[in-house]
Amino acid sequence: MALLSRVATLLYVLGRDLERTEHLARLLRVQSELSLDRSLLRGRRFWPDFLGLAGWVAPASCSREHAIELALEDPSGPSLRRSMESVRSAARAVRPSLSIEVWEQVNSLYWRLQEAGWRGDLYDYLHEIELGTQLIGGLVDDTMAHDEAWAFVKLGKYLERATNLTSIITRKSQELVRHRDDPIAWASVLRCCAAFEAFRLRFEAPISGDVVARFVLLDRASPRSVAFCVGLALAAVRHVEGPGGQSAPLRLIGQLSAMFEYADPWTVGAAPRDFGVQFDRALLGLHGALREVYFQPNRLALNVQGEELSRQPQQQQQVGR
Repeated sequence: MALLSRVATLLYVLGRDLERTEHLARLLRVQSELSLDRSLLRGRRFWPDFLGLAGWVAPASCSREHAIELALEDPSGPSLRRSMESVRSAARAVRPSLSIEVWEQVNSLYWRLQEAGWRGDLYDYLHEIELGTQLIGGLVDDTMAHDEAWAFVKLGKYLERATNLTSIITRKSQELVRHRDDPIAWASVLRCCAAFEAFRLRFEAPISGDVVARFVLLDRASPRSVAFCVGLALAAVRHVEGPGGQSAPLRLIGQLSAMFEYADPWTVGAAPRDFGVQFDRALLGLHGALREVYFQPNRLALNVQGEELSRQPQQQQQVGR
């Protein structure tokens, strides 16, 4: 491990917030489309539930217009504007670690969104964000050397995706507890996870809550499953550690991966919330270890989007662990 702690931090933030931007754009797009179908609006909780799922403290009531305004523009919450600003800020700070193609696409998407605004066609605006962030992710893989810098971007991306997917399944399992066999409701959950087509290719039976939960949490072939994401996050940490690595992050993420490897699918499908609690507990310990080993070796504060991370002084390098 030879990257500066500050650089490792910002590369992780870049991958994390790029994934966060794509996730929120898709979540808002799907929910906006669902809101046009009045039969799916369950009382006054539709938009407050969306805000809770997207990371805000859910209000008692909220209009469609206010929810969209918060999701797109809120400077103090996990809005699209704030996430994309974080992506560009992190990319600019670690510009030498990125390929020119990645930097140009980050910068281009940021300015297109700043100039376009969303007052026109909301669907087109959100769809452009989704495709733009996916293009950046592809450029990271196809134009950057697969070195430590690349591994930290991937680590941030896949831990964030795993967190978002788990949150969707556990929250929706609670919200739809009386509608576990409602195929339309659970199809919308799959669409929020970008997993509808992959699911239909694997399963011919009607869509139900337990099958969706098993697929999104445990399937190892779908890139939009939590197990798949944890596996790639483990590979990223192994890449950083190199042969013979025995760090706390490697050990803890290995334990997290084993939790998915040996989980009973039927138990998980029947009680995804219980499995989500185990995941959150394991993830909390893993995040602490990542900060301790990679991001805070000398305890000097570096705040990035409210995260208390750290860097080393005077461009000193980390020693191997």
